[in-house]
Amino acid sequence: MTRNRMNTLKIEAKLADTYKYKRLSADLSEKYREFFRSNIPDWLSENGSDETLFTTNGSVICKGYDRIVVGDYGAFIEFSEERLPEQYPTPTLVVPADQRFRIEDERYSGHVKYVWMTVPDGSGVKVYLQKKKVTYADYKPGKYYVSVHEVERG
Repeated sequence: MTRNRMNTLKIEAKLADTYKYKRLSADLSEKYREFFRSNIPDWLSENGSDETLFTTNGSVICKGYDRIVVGDYGAFIEFSEERLPEQYPTPTLVVPADQRFRIEDERYSGHVKYVWMTVPDGSGVKVYLQKKKVTYADYKPGKYYVSVHEVERG
């Protein structure tokens, strides 16, 4: 992973830790959205693409994507379920054990904003299935999201 990618991911994590995914003030939102937009890898298109995206370990994440959403906490690739690769004989996306509470625990399952998933190839890539609208980005419920810095091209 390049130095620029690592720095951007650290900034995303620091913002999330500091502001707990609350909507940022107008000036901070503008500042960070411009920063995240300027750090989208050149080979990705904000308007979407039919290009297949891979994990750093070479597994397919999605066969094309709809758009890139730039929000207060980063730039994320949006794709629909139809763009997931064939799931047979093994699942493309799984919910890690420490994130299963989001779907199995009744105290949380009806309230979570997203389900955290990963590709079971050891890459650690985080893929989110959005469940609810949020104020800090234009994410759509039912769509999948992955950081622009956690994908590779074929």
